[in-house]
Amino acid sequence: MGIVKDTIKEVLMAVFPIATVVIILQYTVIFLPNDIFLQFITGLVLVTFGLILFLIGVHAGLLPVGEMIGSALPKTGKVWIVLFFSFILGFAITVAEPDVWVLAGYVDQASGGIIPRTSLILTVAVGLAIFVTLSMVRIITGLSINYFLIGGYTLIFAIIFLPWSDSYFVPISFDAGGVTTGPMAVPFILAFGVGVASVLKSKTSSQDGFGLVALASIGPVLAVLLLGIVYDVPADAELDQEPGTYTFLGTLLEVAMALTPLILFFIFFQFYMLRLETKRVLSLLTGVVLTWLGMSFFLHGVHTGFQPAGTEMGITIGQMDYSWIIIPIGVVLGFVATFAEPAVRVLNQEVEKVSSGYIPQRVMLLTISIGVAFSIGLAMTRIIFGLELVYIILPGYILALILIYFTSREFTSIAFDAGGVATGPMTVTFVVAIALGFSDVTEGSNPLVEGFGMISLVALAPILSVLILGILYGAKDKK
Repeated sequence: MGIVKDTIKEVLMAVFPIATVVIILQYTVIFLPNDIFLQFITGLVLVTFGLILFLIGVHAGLLPVGEMIGSALPKTGKVWIVLFFSFILGFAITVAEPDVWVLAGYVDQASGGIIPRTSLILTVAVGLAIFVTLSMVRIITGLSINYFLIGGYTLIFAIIFLPWSDSYFVPISFDAGGVTTGPMAVPFILAFGVGVASVLKSKTSSQDGFGLVALASIGPVLAVLLLGIVYDVPADAELDQEPGTYTFLGTLLEVAMALTPLILFFIFFQFYMLRLETKRVLSLLTGVVLTWLGMSFFLHGVHTGFQPAGTEMGITIGQMDYSWIIIPIGVVLGFVATFAEPAVRVLNQEVEKVSSGYIPQRVMLLTISIGVAFSIGLAMTRIIFGLELVYIILPGYILALILIYFTSREFTSIAFDAGGVATGPMTVTFVVAIALGFSDVTEGSNPLVEGFGMISLVALAPILSVLILGILYGAKDKK
């Protein structure tokens, strides 16, 4: 019962600030048509209810499964088995990640169906699966995370500057890396990694607990960039402003298909390794059912409420004489979304623990929230002036890779994980829709290029802020 209360509180804290800001904007600046605003309110209710069910299901069913499987695999004594099932697990969990589905739907819409939703989901899943496997290699071998981060991002920027690389896919690829660290993948991957590490006992808990998500998110970026070499998107691709027809039954069936690989994965381990009691299995399956229903309500709320309302909101602001107001609006939305994000607060607790209390939670919370607010304001500025994402992201990651040499190994892992927790469900589902609508009516802007990329900037800001705080902590510690 305690988990249920905590989950309800967390979700309401995440949803309430953005809802308040949008309602204030509706009656002061935007004045959306009543039917569109009603769609937003309906979507808000469905998303809130869906997130509550989803997170309760994750805690009741998926987290225990991840930890048990992670603990069982190393006991086989065969490294190849651990790595093989790490790949399968990474693929299955990404296909079931709601934020990935939301982004893929937006890309499908923005490209006019040229980049199908299913293709993008499968590509992202393969990329994450490969790097989850590499993360297991890091845990088994004890290699420094710095080697993987530097190698991964060097490869990313090398591909971006290849002559046959498609510029359309650069912002989408970085956004894909951000959405994979969502409410499904993060807890499950971390639980799996903790399970493996608890058996191997090769490293300290702080080094094992962080960095797994950071490495996993590199894979989707690389995979989508490679997809861009295969797909040819014409320059005149236009945003489809009429979302498809969605029914709740259809969403239920889609989510059931997405969860099927994960369920089959558990059934296999139940028969061949875990052999849990029937009562325990039924408890875990109840969690899976709650996850299924929660994800269905969440996605249905996004499709029927958040997406059309967010897009219309962006279009309305873009058609104003003072459309620059999107910048301060983005700053406010970014700050309140991050300040209320439960995952950010959990990370702040861990930073306070690692820093022996030198860096209070409130300092971290304000630092990350301000950083994300600035990044969303920068993303809206990029749309207005047509700035290329790569020339913002590249210096940012170069700076981050330089800073890791001046901070501790634990803080490096925490910093890159921080980029994942900042991209919460509210940012992915609603603020991206606003950016797409705004980009569609901004002269000289292409939604497929300028409309995406915001999530990548949101993910970069906390990396830099936590690395800088880590350096300050190190200097204070030496004193």
